[in-house]
Amino acid sequence: MDKDVNTNVANEEYEKIMIKGEDGTERLADVLLYFTLKENGKDYIIYTFHEKDKNGMVVVYSSRVEEDLTNQNNIRITGIETEEEWAKIKDIMRQVIKANKE
Repeated sequence: MDKDVNTNVANEEYEKIMIKGEDGTERLADVLLYFTLKENGKDYIIYTFHEKDKNGMVVVYSSRVEEDLTNQNNIRITGIETEEEWAKIKDIMRQVIKANKE
């Protein structure tokens, strides 16, 4: 795993998280990975609803995790803002997939 990333991979039983969509609907997702990018100090989450794409691959999502004292859980997830963040997240996802194949 990249030395610039702290990770916490969810176990086989998956931690659950409720994701609220832009339309206000809530869906239960399985957490695949939490990590912090050391270069920016921000926390991220990768999760899935176990949907399949047209190629039969499981769709995964990534969001930034931020503190939110107005929320009962004290966190909120937000979108990834920069191309640099996306590039790093994609690299981490590739590393995790490669490690799981070994």
